[in-house]
Amino acid sequence: MKPVETPRTLAALRGAVQGLTGNPFGKLTLLILLLMLVATGGFFFFEHYPKGTVHDAFGALWWAVVTLTTVGYGDVVPNTTGGKIMGLVVMVCGIGLVSTLTGNLASMLVEHKAKKRKGLLKVNLTNHVIVIGWNDFGTELVNYLRDKGVLRAREGGQSDLVLVNDLTSDQRETLALQLGLEERMHFVWGTVTQESVLLKAQPDRARVIYLLSQHRGREAKDADQDTLYCALTLREMAPKVPIYGEVALPENRKHLLRAGVNEILVHGQLTSVVLGLMGVNPSIWSLLQEMLGMRGGNNMDIRPLTEEEKRLTWGDLFPRFRADGLLPLGLAQADRQLSLEDVLDQGSALDQFILELFQSSGQETRLGNAGPRVLANPPDSEPLSGFDAVLYLRQGEKR
Repeated sequence: MKPVETPRTLAALRGAVQGLTGNPFGKLTLLILLLMLVATGGFFFFEHYPKGTVHDAFGALWWAVVTLTTVGYGDVVPNTTGGKIMGLVVMVCGIGLVSTLTGNLASMLVEHKAKKRKGLLKVNLTNHVIVIGWNDFGTELVNYLRDKGVLRAREGGQSDLVLVNDLTSDQRETLALQLGLEERMHFVWGTVTQESVLLKAQPDRARVIYLLSQHRGREAKDADQDTLYCALTLREMAPKVPIYGEVALPENRKHLLRAGVNEILVHGQLTSVVLGLMGVNPSIWSLLQEMLGMRGGNNMDIRPLTEEEKRLTWGDLFPRFRADGLLPLGLAQADRQLSLEDVLDQGSALDQFILELFQSSGQETRLGNAGPRVLANPPDSEPLSGFDAVLYLRQGEKR
């Protein structure tokens, strides 16, 4: 038999005691346990049968707990003077200790809830959606995620939303009322470039992460710099989680790609493109609204290609979809790995130096999933073997 390691056991006990006595709640709990132990032993000593009514130690423990908590069932009562004195001591001490313990426990719960409301606690979630930063379009983004099912878990349940920003408490309260997600929405408060703040959002366990540009009232380059720092930290914490973001300046898009962000939009660029299309013909904007589901149901969808379909060409697949009332729009290659070689400029001496440093040190040059490659309206001769899915439109309803 392996001998008991007494020094380690004593050290573990000493550590446990120090942990209990290290905070007021632990000290109070230790005092109550000590009082209960003394009350049990003392009552058993004075009231042990035949002098009293207690036949075993469990009966004495029962009396100690009932008296300490001031319940007083009356099934076990002291018969001796010593037992009665022990009862007086336990009752007087119990009223104060138990009341203080209950008050401290309630205070801890209130404090925990207040910290959660202020966004100071680490969330304990899995498969959640994270939105980092905030701007005027944040509310629209969350509403769209909710309406289009992104905030619906893959198992059919509901996926939680975590907002990481430095909004004031009043702004957070107003935002919570506007979004109406109730207990499914969580806040993490702090500067988004700080690693300790991002860790509280559990990015490695998230389903998807969105980076919003915080350029309002600030220089655009400073806002993009914060977004870049945040992206670098997130990619290190969560190498496999898809990250989508926006930048204020078009020239900073490539820097976000190098940081491992899967897809990036330039703030306001899409608006400019749509306004330009409306100038060509207003019907184009109406078509986009219909396709994107901005007027009701989401007509655009995607489904994986079967192994049998991958042996076909686009011309063979098209009539199959049309027979089901669907309109195929294009092909998508879902899993495309992005590496440093893809984003670095071969003509730049600095970029070449960065690549050589990675290669000479044996570091991995892959940056993760770069998002899907899409080929819209391919020629009929296009083989499907190099693609994973097909984008299509459902049949629209008559109005």
